[in-house]
Amino acid sequence: MTDTLRMVAPFLSASTLALVTYFLTSSLRIRPKVGRGLDDFYASAGNSQPAATRSEQIGSQVAERLPFSLAAWEEHLRWAQRGGYFKGWGIGRLVFTAMIYAGVGALVLLVNPAPASLLVPCGAAAYAFISVRAKANTVRKRVVRGLPEVAALVAAEMSAGVSPDQALQRAAILPGPLTGLLSDVLAYSRSAGRPLFGRKPVRGALVEVFTQADLPELLSFAAQLDLVAEKGVAGAALMNEVARTLGREYRSRLDSEVEKLNGRLMLATAVFFFIPFVLVLLGSFMAPVMSIFG
Repeated sequence: MTDTLRMVAPFLSASTLALVTYFLTSSLRIRPKVGRGLDDFYASAGNSQPAATRSEQIGSQVAERLPFSLAAWEEHLRWAQRGGYFKGWGIGRLVFTAMIYAGVGALVLLVNPAPASLLVPCGAAAYAFISVRAKANTVRKRVVRGLPEVAALVAAEMSAGVSPDQALQRAAILPGPLTGLLSDVLAYSRSAGRPLFGRKPVRGALVEVFTQADLPELLSFAAQLDLVAEKGVAGAALMNEVARTLGREYRSRLDSEVEKLNGRLMLATAVFFFIPFVLVLLGSFMAPVMSIFG
């Protein structure tokens, strides 16, 4: 099998390089300056949707033919985009990027046409998806960290006599991925004609959007705001208690992370400093001994 792979590797690598070059050149859309100006004008005016690039189209066609669903990765991509990453990307572009990484990784077969080298293009393709998930998890953590701040702002607004709806609208002005979600809630409420907070039997837009976000902390926060909105005048005192509770939970999580950090630092010190240092010392002592027996 190794001999066969060694014979096929040059042709496979050359074909992969040719395909990568073709896809890269075909995905470029070269337009004159006047054309770009007109397209930007019409797009800003809302008269047209941005055309999908060639790479997006190719990736979408490949994604449709895969034997498994990429719905989970679409959700990861949406979360990453809430934090400002991968703007303008769709699942097609993600698949196309993975294909490019795999094609570049396949060039390793030219240097080492061994069966183990097949892991390189597979790992390169997986890296595109892993990076999206890593950014998505980072944004999720930022959203959870922002809950006490938003709760404190809503509590302060309600203590000043502002209604829960207006307090939530003002909280959506703050920067960050959580307030971006709140903006999605407001937009969904206007487009669907739903109230922000639930009124039985109608579920509110806040719970609806936060449920789709699939984050337990967000769903719990939405349920608490729904309960606050039902209390009327007494809701301000309840909202203050919710803000204090979220603040205590955040400080508790922060203390736990600090305790874990000490253990991680000790492990990193042992792996990257202590163990190599011991190996170097042992090697310096053992080298003369081994030379005697050699």
